[in-house]
Parts: sequence; C-alpha cells; structure tokens
Amino acid sequence: MKERLSVLKFLLSFILLSFSLTANAEPIFHEKYYPSGNGPFPAVIALHTSGGYKTVRKSIKGYLKAGYAVYTPNFFKRHGLSHKNRFETWTKYRLEIEKELIQIVELAKSDAKIDSKNVFSVGYSNGGYWASFLAARKHVNAGASHYGVWSWPRTHNGYPADYFSQDSNPVLALHGNKETVQKLKWVKPQINKSAKKSSNFKYHIFQGAGHSWDCKPCKKDGFNAAVTKKALEMTLNFFRANTIN
Repeated sequence: MKERLSVLKFLLSFILLSFSLTANAEPIFHEKYYPSGNGPFPAVIALHTSGGYKTVRKSIKGYLKAGYAVYTPNFFKRHGLSHKNRFETWTKYRLEIEKELIQIVELAKSDAKIDSKNVFSVGYSNGGYWASFLAARKHVNAGASHYGVWSWPRTHNGYPADYFSQDSNPVLALHGNKETVQKLKWVKPQINKSAKKSSNFKYHIFQGAGHSWDCKPCKKDGFNAAVTKKALEMTLNFFRANTIN
C-alpha cells in the first residue's frame, strides 16, 4: 500500500512538473502587425509602459508606416503585474521577463514575414528598460528607450545600466529634462554609466519634455506633439543606421 502511494505521489509530481514546464514554454501573450506588402520586413519589438499593455498600441502606426512589422508582447499579464506593483518587473520577475522577451525576439526571427537579420526594440517608460536589455545583451540589432526607467530610489539594483558592456549593440536613450517620474537627477548618472560601459550607447535630452510625452490622456507631465514626432524620427533613423543589408 505504501509503495502504491509512493508511486502515485511520484507520478503526480511528474505530471505537475511536466505541466509547469509546458505552460512556461508557451510565449507570453503578444500581438503582431505587418505593413502592406509581401515582406520579409524588418521588425520592432514594442514594449509597453507601467500603465499596461494597452499603452503601446498608440506607437504601432508610426512603425508600420515606415515599413516595419511590430510585435507587442505583454510582459505584465503572466506575472499579475500592474501599475501598483510595477517595481517587481525589474526586481522579483526580472530574470523571468528576460527569458520571455528573448523568446518573443526568437519567435519574430523565425517568422517567415520577418527579415531575421533586422529586429529592433523600442520601449516606453518601463518598456524602455527592456528595450535597453534586448539591445545591450545583443538579442536585437539596436534598441531605443523613450522616457525609460533607468533608476528608482527604492528599488534600484543597477539595471538596466549593468546590462551594458563594450560588446553591447547600440541603444538610443531619449529623455526629457522636465521629467517628474524618472527624474533626470536619478537618470543622468545611470545614462553616464551606460555610456562609459558601451561606446554604442547614445542619448538625447529633450528640453521642456516630461514623462509620457506621447500620451494625450496623461496629465502628469503633458502630451508634447513636437517631441513625440521627433522621438519617432530619431528612433527610425537610429534603426536604419543599424540595419544589416
């Protein structure tokens, strides 16, 4: 009887472990969009803010118009993350999200409609942290961080600056000097650290711009149409400069 119970316990444990591994092998929720034409297209992995997955949708049109396919992963959903516990993105769940986003990049590269030599990342606020990770660790050709997370006094652990090395792929960090969320006094030391570690790191500070400059409903720092347009233009030029023919 005891032997039967032991066998049953073993089988149950094996089934649960197998289920867990299978579940985690599935990519995180994502959507994909393609421009007109047959492709293959260069692709952009577009990464959302701490406001949640819906916030990235406003950026899709600009990249599609420029001829890029767009993959939009939701790196909050699987881990029960929201604006309230967003700090856990780059602390408790950092390593898991790293793996999940790498999986999305590999998925994009295996897509027959995608030019696998030319995959890029762009991220907004929280997503800027992850766009930097993907490029700094050479999973994409280049990345752009728009008003990205670089430091947070209560939870800062050295990242994303610690992702960089002299071997890193190019990253463009775009920030505003009127930030009230990712204040420049917190961010600038981390930007300088990243630039020192990687000669491929570039940054630009927009004068008069705050956080979420591309968000019309956002009241914190205010929508800035001119900066939104310029940030997209600079990002596209940066991606083109790092395209492999």
